[in-house]
Amino acid sequence: MFAIENRVGRLVEIRIASPVTVDEADAFGARHDVVIAAVKGSYVCLVDLVDATVFPPDVVAAFVKTMRGEERLLRTGTLLHPSPTFGMQIQRMIREANLDQRRAFRDPWQVFDWLSEVLVPSERERLRDILLPRGLSG
Repeated sequence: MFAIENRVGRLVEIRIASPVTVDEADAFGARHDVVIAAVKGSYVCLVDLVDATVFPPDVVAAFVKTMRGEERLLRTGTLLHPSPTFGMQIQRMIREANLDQRRAFRDPWQVFDWLSEVLVPSERERLRDILLPRGLSG
């Protein structure tokens, strides 16, 4: 299961939950391209993987392919499931995509801080609203 949308400014909201098939990962890539094409200029992504677990290798390959095609990406903050194994897999995917502007976190406040540095107030407010159910308080 996945959802990807752009509700406010340059903030692209992505949620992925397990299980994920390669067909779903390919569909995600196509939907991602449509959403990103509608954003003017650079964009910022929040990727919520709290409800995801380790991806099969073919799903990893499909996601990395999408990640490599993000020339206008300003920054991505990924909120991880608590599994250490899944965290290592996501870190490897980030390295393979070869863009330094991606970071993964388990703490919603760290994601908020990382992305807020490059967001305007309306985008920051939307980010806060998204992260509230994930443990961001205040």
